Order: sequence, then C-alpha cells, then structure tokens
Amino acid sequence: MPSPAERRLPWERAARGLALVLLALALVQALRAAGRGGQRRVHVEVGAADATAPGPARRDSLAALARAGDSVTWSGDVAPLIASAEPVREPSGATRFTIVADAAAALGDSLGPIDSLETGGGSLTTEGVRGLFAAHSGAATARVPSAAAAVLGRVLVYGRVGWESKFTIAALEESGWQVDARLRLGDTTLVRQGRTLEPTAGLHAALVVLDTALEGRAAAVTRFVRAGGGLVLSGAAAGAPALAALGGARVLRLAAGEAGAFEEGEPLHALPLHVLGALRPDALTLESRDDVPAVVARRVAAGRVVQSGYAETWRWRMQGEAGSVAEHRAFWSRLVGTAATAAPVVPATATDGPAVAPAVTPAVTPAGTRAIAPASTPTITSASALDADPAPLAALVDALGPAVAAAPSTPPQREALPTWLGAAALLLLVAEWGSRRARGAA
Repeated sequence: MPSPAERRLPWERAARGLALVLLALALVQALRAAGRGGQRRVHVEVGAADATAPGPARRDSLAALARAGDSVTWSGDVAPLIASAEPVREPSGATRFTIVADAAAALGDSLGPIDSLETGGGSLTTEGVRGLFAAHSGAATARVPSAAAAVLGRVLVYGRVGWESKFTIAALEESGWQVDARLRLGDTTLVRQGRTLEPTAGLHAALVVLDTALEGRAAAVTRFVRAGGGLVLSGAAAGAPALAALGGARVLRLAAGEAGAFEEGEPLHALPLHVLGALRPDALTLESRDDVPAVVARRVAAGRVVQSGYAETWRWRMQGEAGSVAEHRAFWSRLVGTAATAAPVVPATATDGPAVAPAVTPAVTPAGTRAIAPASTPTITSASALDADPAPLAALVDALGPAVAAAPSTPPQREALPTWLGAAALLLLVAEWGSRRARGAA
C-alpha cells in the first residue's frame, strides 16, 4: 500500500488525466488530417481549359478517381446532344443518322464536314461514312459508327399489266431490288417473272400489291405478313376488301391530282390520291398531303403493312420535270424498304479516324411532303464502336453527377499536430512529475 507521500495529489491526478485527454485529441486530429491529405479535389471546367466535354477515355478515368474516394466535379455548358445510326432497308446500303440537339449541329466524319442541321436536330441519310460519324454542338460532340448494311430479300409484285406495274418494277430493279412478279393480262392470262409467285418468308422481304383482285391469295398474304414479311398496298390496293384486316386505315375517297404540280416541283401533289382515314389505334401516319393521311403503316404480328394512297405513280416518271426518274425510283425503294422487316444484317466495315472540325455548310431541307423514314433495328459492329459516344452529356452526368455552379473552394489546411496542444500536454506531465519528485514519490 503506497505511503501518503507516494499518493498523487488531486491536482496531480487531474493534470495527468488532462494531459492524456489532450494527447488523445491530438492523435485523432492527426488521423483526420492524414485522411484529408489523401483525398484530392479534381474539377473540370468545360469550355475553359477544355474545348469540348471529356471524351469516353477521360470520362472513365475521372469516374475511376471518384470511385476511389477523390472529389471530382465539373462545371460548364454542355449542350444536350444525342446521335444514333440505323441501316436503311434499301439496296444502297446507306445509313440513316438521327441527331437530337437543342442548338445547331455540324455533321461530319473522319474525311471532313458533311452537312449541318438547324436547332432541334433532324436526320441525314448518307453512304460511305469513314470512321466515326460525328455531330458537334457547342462543347458537346456525339460520335457513332455506321450501322450494319442490310441483306435484303426479294420483292414480289402483284398487279395488272400496265404502266403502273411496268414502272414500279423498273424503279425497284434500278434501285437494286431483285423482283419477282405476277401480273394479270385479261381474265385468263398471267405474266410471270422470277422464282416464285407465292410470297415466301425468308425469300421475299416484301410483297407489293397494286391491284384489288387477289384471286384467293388473301390468306397466303396474311400468313406471309404474320410470319415477318412486309406488305405494301399501293393505289387502289390500299382499299382492297380482301386485305382490309391487315391495313391500318380505310380509303375514304379519291382526290384528283393538282394541275401544274409537276411544273411547280410538287410531283406527289400531281398524283391522284386515295385519301386514307379511320385509322386504327396502332396505325402511324408516315406521310400526309394537304393535312390528310397519304401513307400509313402498322405492325401485324411479326410483319409490317404500309398503305400508300398515291395512284398512277408512273405519271411522276413520265410527266415530271428533270430528275423525276430518280425521284420516282427513290420513292418506291423507300416505300418497299419501310415495309421490309425480315432481312438479316451483316457487319459493315469502317475505318477509325480523327474527329472532324465543325462544318459551316448550311443544310438544305427539301420543301413539300415529309419523307418516309424506314424503321429498323440499329446494329453496330464496327471496331469504331469502342470510341463511340452517342450521348456525351448524359454519359458525363452518369459518370460524375450533375454540373456544379462553380469550382468548389479548397478549405485551409490545418497542422497535423498543433504546437500548443503538444506543449500543453508536455507541461502538464512535467508539472505532475516534478511535484511528485519534490515530495519524494517515485
């Protein structure tokens, strides 16, 4: 049992306890300071030091820093921009690029500028894109590779021998389609062309019907469509009673063509039109003339049915102005390509290349009737897909979070161990030790 001289006085016990508390506080603060010293602050100012928003590689590296515990933020004005690519279901092998942007966008590829689009975006159909297709809008650059080219089946044409069937087949063959045909000549004679006269899934990509008399083939047509084939009902066939269950609308009346429309550069207004109406709930109007439906489409099981009310389209080719042959050819190829749904795809080749400078050439938007947009599934198989960045703003927000108003301020760094804290603890320990030694305690 310690002697009275060896017992600690109350103030000595208090001094030792306070010294231990100060040392514990100093240790905690030192550990916190060490933790703050290991965390870095990274801030990216888009439009200042960087000309554009961070690309995929840099964006991924910044996201990795954030996941490792660093503070990563960004600020600046990055315009919303989205680009997508899909194959055009036509023998040309073109790609249809769709751009959504709040501001004007410049378009190009690794070879240079291609075109530009006004505010709101739009679409561009082109062939021979090299490297990545790029859309520039402000500090944002969206890049996508060309879509795969479609491998197309044959087209089967039903109709009567006449100008319409003759020039419809000619337009399709000139566009690169392989055409089979079954044409009626009178009541007992048939004109045949091609491999088979029956629509066959896997062989035919689409069936074109130009006449209302199907001679009991309505059931075969229905099976073909439901199995994934495409069907185009054109002219009088748009209201064929035998195929009414497949169409998306009914023919309401026949509107005459406008006199002089060919000379005025409005060829579709010059054609007679079977006005479509009473649309089904699942039908989509692809094209209108004078605010009435002219081309309507709907899905039926695995297939697609397109109704075109335009009649006597051969007049476009024969009576139109310069370029009417090519326009008529493009119209029919686009119409059949819109219906074709069963064709597979094969990889398209593309060569990587650098980004392009913004284009300054204004886009030329044709006036008149809205064009039919072929629908298909985008398939990206190019090696350029590794560098693709279809939605730069969305990807940046997903990786680093929303933009901040300004760069975050850096807090002042504190000392790992304040001098006064250590000095006070040492003074208390020395005073307690000295007091005990003065009283002869150990």
